[in-house]
Amino acid sequence: MILDCKHVWREISNYLDGDLDPALRRDIELHLETCRHCAALLDSTHNVLVLIADERTFRLPIGFHERLMKRLKDEVEAD
Repeated sequence: MILDCKHVWREISNYLDGDLDPALRRDIELHLETCRHCAALLDSTHNVLVLIADERTFRLPIGFHERLMKRLKDEVEAD
């Protein structure tokens, strides 16, 4: 099965949790080998999970949430 980026994005959480059918996991890994955008998303998502698990807290810069949401929306609409 050939996956597109949106399919990988929908499954990224399940991928990180190890909660995927082995065939789908293999297809995602094949996609990640050739798609730098999805590989970066996987790495970033993993990093966010590590930060969330960290007990330390920190303040985000003012306007961070709005900029993040706009960038995510722009990325989804671009595909």
